[in-house]
Amino acid sequence: MTEHNQPPGKLPDDEVAYKQINGIENYNKTKKCTYFLVILFSEGSGIHYIDDMEFPIGKNQLHFLFPGQHHHWVTGPETFAHKIVVGQKIFESFSNSDEFNFIRHNLNPVFKLSDMIFQIVNTEIESIERDLQVLGKDESWKKIIQLRMDILASMMRRETEGYVKNTLLHRSNPIVKKYWGFIAQNYIEQKSIRWYAEKLAVTPNYLNILCKKHLNMTATDMIHSKIMQEAKNQLRYSEDPIKTISSNLGFENSAGFSAFFKKKSNFTPTEYRS
Repeated sequence: MTEHNQPPGKLPDDEVAYKQINGIENYNKTKKCTYFLVILFSEGSGIHYIDDMEFPIGKNQLHFLFPGQHHHWVTGPETFAHKIVVGQKIFESFSNSDEFNFIRHNLNPVFKLSDMIFQIVNTEIESIERDLQVLGKDESWKKIIQLRMDILASMMRRETEGYVKNTLLHRSNPIVKKYWGFIAQNYIEQKSIRWYAEKLAVTPNYLNILCKKHLNMTATDMIHSKIMQEAKNQLRYSEDPIKTISSNLGFENSAGFSAFFKKKSNFTPTEYRS
Protein backbone atom coordinates (compact mmCIF):
# COMPACT_ATOMS: atom_id res chain seq x y z
CA MET A 1 0.00 0.00 0.00
CA THR A 2 1.44 3.36 -0.99
CA GLU A 3 0.58 6.75 0.31
CA HIS A 4 1.50 10.21 -0.92
CA ASN A 5 1.08 13.61 0.72
CA GLN A 6 -0.91 12.04 3.55
CA PRO A 7 -0.54 14.46 6.48
CA PRO A 8 -0.59 13.09 10.02
CA GLY A 9 -3.85 13.47 11.88
CA LYS A 10 -6.58 15.67 10.49
CA LEU A 11 -6.20 16.67 6.85
CA PRO A 12 -5.92 20.47 6.48
CA ASP A 13 -9.02 22.01 4.92
CA ASP A 14 -7.11 23.25 1.87
CA GLU A 15 -5.23 20.06 1.01
CA VAL A 16 -5.76 16.84 -0.93
CA ALA A 17 -4.22 13.45 -0.11
CA TYR A 18 -3.90 10.21 -2.05
CA LYS A 19 -3.77 6.60 -0.88
CA GLN A 20 -3.79 3.31 -2.78
CA ILE A 21 -5.87 0.39 -1.53
CA ASN A 22 -4.36 -2.93 -2.55
CA GLY A 23 -5.75 -6.20 -1.20
CA ILE A 24 -7.40 -6.87 2.15
CA GLU A 25 -8.05 -3.82 4.28
CA ASN A 26 -10.29 -3.40 7.31
CA TYR A 27 -10.73 0.34 7.82
CA ASN A 28 -13.10 1.73 10.40
CA LYS A 29 -13.68 5.48 10.73
CA THR A 30 -15.36 5.70 14.12
CA LYS A 31 -15.70 9.48 14.14
CA LYS A 32 -17.60 11.57 11.63
CA CYS A 33 -15.45 12.50 8.65
CA THR A 34 -14.35 16.09 8.28
CA TYR A 35 -13.37 15.55 4.64
CA PHE A 36 -14.79 14.45 1.29
CA LEU A 37 -13.68 11.04 0.06
CA VAL A 38 -13.58 9.60 -3.47
CA ILE A 39 -12.69 5.94 -4.00
CA LEU A 40 -12.35 4.46 -7.47
CA PHE A 41 -12.32 0.64 -7.47
CA SER A 42 -10.81 -0.94 -10.59
CA GLU A 43 -11.26 -4.39 -9.02
CA GLY A 44 -12.71 -5.37 -5.72
CA SER A 45 -14.93 -7.28 -3.37
CA GLY A 46 -16.14 -6.80 0.17
CA ILE A 47 -18.49 -4.31 1.81
CA HIS A 48 -18.39 -0.54 2.29
CA TYR A 49 -20.56 0.52 5.23
CA ILE A 50 -21.74 4.14 5.12
CA ASP A 51 -23.97 5.46 7.92
CA ASP A 52 -25.11 1.91 8.78
CA MET A 53 -25.96 1.00 5.18
CA GLU A 54 -24.10 -1.72 3.26
CA PHE A 55 -22.73 -1.24 -0.26
CA PRO A 56 -21.05 -4.22 -2.00
CA ILE A 57 -17.67 -3.35 -3.51
CA GLY A 58 -17.16 -4.26 -7.16
CA LYS A 59 -15.31 -3.56 -10.38
CA ASN A 60 -15.39 -0.07 -11.97
CA GLN A 61 -17.18 1.51 -9.00
CA LEU A 62 -16.99 5.12 -7.82
CA HIS A 63 -17.76 5.66 -4.12
CA PHE A 64 -18.41 9.03 -2.42
CA LEU A 65 -18.25 9.94 1.26
CA PHE A 66 -19.35 13.37 2.46
CA PRO A 67 -18.22 15.38 5.51
CA GLY A 68 -20.19 14.35 8.58
CA GLN A 69 -20.67 10.70 7.59
CA HIS A 70 -19.35 7.54 9.27
CA HIS A 71 -17.88 4.73 7.21
CA HIS A 72 -16.13 1.37 7.44
CA TRP A 73 -14.98 -1.03 4.76
CA VAL A 74 -13.67 -4.56 4.55
CA THR A 75 -12.06 -5.29 1.17
CA GLY A 76 -11.27 -8.62 -0.47
CA PRO A 77 -7.79 -9.84 -1.58
CA GLU A 78 -8.25 -8.87 -5.26
CA THR A 79 -9.18 -5.28 -4.42
CA PHE A 80 -7.33 -2.42 -6.08
CA ALA A 81 -8.51 1.17 -5.68
CA HIS A 82 -7.47 4.81 -5.71
CA LYS A 83 -8.55 6.86 -2.68
CA ILE A 84 -8.61 10.65 -2.82
CA VAL A 85 -9.13 12.54 0.45
CA VAL A 86 -10.29 16.12 -0.05
CA GLY A 87 -10.07 18.83 2.61
CA GLN A 88 -13.37 20.50 3.46
CA LYS A 89 -12.50 23.88 1.97
CA ILE A 90 -11.61 22.35 -1.40
CA PHE A 91 -14.75 20.20 -1.24
CA GLU A 92 -16.90 23.26 -0.60
CA SER A 93 -15.36 24.92 -3.66
CA PHE A 94 -16.62 22.28 -6.09
CA SER A 95 -19.73 20.94 -4.34
CA ASN A 96 -21.95 23.80 -5.50
CA SER A 97 -24.32 21.74 -7.64
CA ASP A 98 -27.78 20.26 -7.33
CA GLU A 99 -26.37 16.80 -8.04
CA PHE A 100 -23.98 16.78 -5.07
CA ASN A 101 -26.64 18.11 -2.72
CA PHE A 102 -29.21 15.49 -3.73
CA ILE A 103 -26.70 12.63 -3.57
CA ARG A 104 -25.49 13.83 -0.18
CA HIS A 105 -28.98 13.79 1.31
CA ASN A 106 -30.27 10.65 -0.37
CA LEU A 107 -27.34 8.33 0.33
CA ASN A 108 -26.73 7.03 -3.14
CA PRO A 109 -22.92 7.10 -2.86
CA VAL A 110 -21.95 4.26 -5.20
CA PHE A 111 -21.97 4.40 -9.01
CA LYS A 112 -21.10 1.67 -11.48
CA LEU A 113 -19.09 3.26 -14.31
CA SER A 114 -18.95 2.18 -17.92
CA ASP A 115 -15.51 1.05 -19.13
CA MET A 116 -15.05 4.30 -21.06
CA ILE A 117 -15.99 6.61 -18.17
CA PHE A 118 -13.92 4.51 -15.76
CA GLN A 119 -10.81 4.99 -17.89
CA ILE A 120 -11.36 8.76 -18.05
CA VAL A 121 -11.85 9.09 -14.29
CA ASN A 122 -8.97 6.73 -13.57
CA THR A 123 -6.61 8.78 -15.77
CA GLU A 124 -7.55 11.98 -13.93
CA ILE A 125 -7.03 10.41 -10.50
CA GLU A 126 -3.64 9.06 -11.58
CA SER A 127 -2.75 12.61 -12.65
CA ILE A 128 -3.65 13.85 -9.17
CA GLU A 129 -1.46 11.14 -7.64
CA ARG A 130 1.45 12.11 -9.92
CA ASP A 131 1.10 15.82 -9.15
CA LEU A 132 1.07 15.17 -5.42
CA GLN A 133 4.30 13.16 -5.71
CA VAL A 134 6.09 15.62 -7.98
CA LEU A 135 5.02 18.92 -6.47
CA GLY A 136 5.16 17.95 -2.82
CA LYS A 137 4.71 20.96 -0.57
CA ASP A 138 5.36 23.52 -3.30
CA GLU A 139 2.62 26.15 -2.92
CA SER A 140 1.94 26.02 -6.65
CA TRP A 141 0.56 22.49 -6.29
CA LYS A 142 -2.56 23.77 -4.55
CA LYS A 143 -3.77 25.66 -7.61
CA ILE A 144 -2.94 22.75 -9.89
CA ILE A 145 -4.68 20.23 -7.64
CA GLN A 146 -7.68 22.54 -7.38
CA LEU A 147 -7.97 22.50 -11.18
CA ARG A 148 -7.60 18.72 -11.17
CA MET A 149 -10.38 18.45 -8.60
CA ASP A 150 -12.60 20.72 -10.70
CA ILE A 151 -12.18 18.33 -13.63
CA LEU A 152 -12.82 15.29 -11.43
CA ALA A 153 -15.89 16.97 -9.91
CA SER A 154 -17.27 17.66 -13.40
CA MET A 155 -16.94 13.96 -14.22
CA MET A 156 -18.67 12.99 -10.97
CA ARG A 157 -21.50 15.45 -11.62
CA ARG A 158 -22.02 13.88 -15.04
CA GLU A 159 -22.42 10.45 -13.48
CA THR A 160 -24.78 11.66 -10.75
CA GLU A 161 -26.88 13.84 -13.06
CA GLY A 162 -28.56 10.82 -14.64
CA TYR A 163 -29.47 9.39 -11.25
CA VAL A 164 -30.89 12.69 -10.01
CA LYS A 165 -32.99 13.41 -13.12
CA ASN A 166 -34.03 9.89 -14.10
CA THR A 167 -34.44 8.28 -10.70
CA LEU A 168 -34.56 10.65 -7.75
CA LEU A 169 -36.65 13.51 -9.17
CA HIS A 170 -38.55 11.24 -11.56
CA ARG A 171 -39.94 9.17 -8.71
CA SER A 172 -40.60 12.12 -6.40
CA ASN A 173 -43.98 13.68 -5.74
CA PRO A 174 -45.25 16.18 -8.40
CA ILE A 175 -45.60 18.85 -5.70
CA VAL A 176 -41.95 18.41 -4.71
CA LYS A 177 -40.81 18.68 -8.33
CA LYS A 178 -42.87 21.83 -8.76
CA TYR A 179 -41.51 23.22 -5.49
CA TRP A 180 -37.92 22.73 -6.73
CA GLY A 181 -38.79 24.58 -9.93
CA PHE A 182 -40.33 27.47 -7.95
CA ILE A 183 -37.21 27.70 -5.78
CA ALA A 184 -34.96 27.97 -8.84
CA GLN A 185 -37.05 30.90 -10.11
CA ASN A 186 -37.71 32.75 -6.85
CA TYR A 187 -35.09 31.91 -4.17
CA ILE A 188 -33.51 35.38 -4.24
CA GLU A 189 -36.73 37.23 -3.46
CA GLN A 190 -38.58 34.51 -1.56
CA LYS A 191 -36.97 32.51 1.24
CA SER A 192 -40.10 31.68 3.24
CA ILE A 193 -41.59 28.18 3.01
CA ARG A 194 -45.03 29.70 3.58
CA TRP A 195 -44.81 31.67 0.33
CA TYR A 196 -44.05 28.55 -1.68
CA ALA A 197 -46.68 26.51 0.15
CA GLU A 198 -49.35 29.05 -0.77
CA LYS A 199 -48.29 28.88 -4.42
CA LEU A 200 -48.58 25.09 -4.29
CA ALA A 201 -51.89 25.17 -2.38
CA VAL A 202 -50.57 23.09 0.52
CA THR A 203 -49.64 23.85 4.12
CA PRO A 204 -45.97 24.52 5.02
CA ASN A 205 -46.02 21.45 7.27
CA TYR A 206 -47.29 19.19 4.48
CA LEU A 207 -44.73 20.56 2.05
CA ASN A 208 -42.01 19.79 4.57
CA ILE A 209 -43.33 16.23 5.04
CA LEU A 210 -43.27 15.66 1.27
CA CYS A 211 -39.71 16.94 0.92
CA LYS A 212 -38.49 14.73 3.76
CA LYS A 213 -40.27 11.70 2.34
CA HIS A 214 -39.15 12.01 -1.27
CA LEU A 215 -35.79 13.80 -1.09
CA ASN A 216 -34.70 13.31 2.53
CA MET A 217 -34.34 17.07 2.84
CA THR A 218 -36.48 19.61 4.66
CA ALA A 219 -38.24 22.27 2.62
CA THR A 220 -35.89 24.83 4.19
CA ASP A 221 -32.86 22.71 3.27
CA MET A 222 -33.87 22.91 -0.38
CA ILE A 223 -34.07 26.72 -0.34
CA HIS A 224 -30.78 27.02 1.53
CA SER A 225 -29.11 24.58 -0.87
CA LYS A 226 -29.98 26.78 -3.83
CA ILE A 227 -28.77 29.93 -2.07
CA MET A 228 -25.45 28.28 -1.17
CA GLN A 229 -24.99 27.01 -4.70
CA GLU A 230 -25.27 30.51 -6.13
CA ALA A 231 -23.26 32.07 -3.29
CA LYS A 232 -20.33 29.74 -3.97
CA ASN A 233 -20.49 30.47 -7.68
CA GLN A 234 -20.41 34.22 -7.17
CA LEU A 235 -17.66 34.08 -4.55
CA ARG A 236 -15.48 31.89 -6.71
CA TYR A 237 -16.10 33.20 -10.21
CA SER A 238 -16.77 36.91 -9.71
CA GLU A 239 -14.75 39.74 -8.22
CA ASP A 240 -17.80 41.41 -6.69
CA PRO A 241 -17.42 42.58 -3.09
CA ILE A 242 -19.12 40.39 -0.49
CA LYS A 243 -21.52 43.24 0.23
CA THR A 244 -22.64 43.18 -3.42
CA ILE A 245 -23.00 39.40 -3.45
CA SER A 246 -25.10 39.45 -0.28
CA SER A 247 -27.37 42.01 -1.93
CA ASN A 248 -27.51 39.95 -5.14
CA LEU A 249 -28.76 37.01 -3.09
CA GLY A 250 -31.46 38.98 -1.31
CA PHE A 251 -29.83 39.45 2.09
CA GLU A 252 -30.46 42.71 3.93
CA ASN A 253 -26.79 43.08 4.88
CA SER A 254 -23.45 41.36 4.50
CA ALA A 255 -23.36 40.36 8.19
CA GLY A 256 -26.50 38.27 7.76
CA PHE A 257 -25.11 36.68 4.61
CA SER A 258 -21.75 35.93 6.27
CA ALA A 259 -23.45 34.29 9.26
CA PHE A 260 -25.61 32.16 6.96
CA PHE A 261 -22.64 31.11 4.80
CA LYS A 262 -20.50 30.28 7.85
CA LYS A 263 -23.25 28.12 9.34
CA LYS A 264 -23.68 26.14 6.12
CA SER A 265 -20.03 25.70 5.08
CA ASN A 266 -17.93 26.26 8.24
CA PHE A 267 -16.14 29.08 6.41
CA THR A 268 -16.81 32.80 6.19
CA PRO A 269 -17.24 34.16 2.64
CA THR A 270 -13.79 35.74 2.93
CA GLU A 271 -12.18 32.46 4.03
CA TYR A 272 -13.93 30.57 1.25
CA ARG A 273 -12.72 33.03 -1.35
CA SER A 274 -9.10 33.17 -0.17
